[in-house]
Amino acid sequence: MKPDLSGNRVDLRTIETRDAEDLFEIYGNAQTMEFASDPAFSSQGMIKQLLESVTRLEASGESLEWAVVERSTNKVIGTCGLHSFSHSGDACEVGCLLNSAYWRQGYMSEALPLLFSHAKSLGIGKLYADIESGNFRSQALFEKLGFNVKSGRFEYTQSI
Repeated sequence: MKPDLSGNRVDLRTIETRDAEDLFEIYGNAQTMEFASDPAFSSQGMIKQLLESVTRLEASGESLEWAVVERSTNKVIGTCGLHSFSHSGDACEVGCLLNSAYWRQGYMSEALPLLFSHAKSLGIGKLYADIESGNFRSQALFEKLGFNVKSGRFEYTQSI
């Protein structure tokens, strides 16, 4: 079972069915989803599929996903997680998505280090982020958090 992780303004916790409305606000927004691997969701039913997928992938050990919750409002404003674990378990990919209404307010700058710290506690020493070339906001965020571009993708090595 993965732990809840707490920062000053955000908490990372398990994504739950009760989050469906907030999740649709994120995943159904074309601006938020511009650089995501999937297009914007067109219905609430797609959120149900997302929730089922998250549960299945966590149960199989393929992924760990958290809801990013703004502490002052208890609103889910994003998601972040670890996935694509290496066979040895010492490297994985990190992904995140933030409701565009909350961009440029430092929420992911606070949330992702919590995630990185947890990854380190799991023995993960290398993190990757697959960021499209036009996604300058995410590139700047990950560079600020210590990632470097190597072989066309962002790479971060934790000091252990």
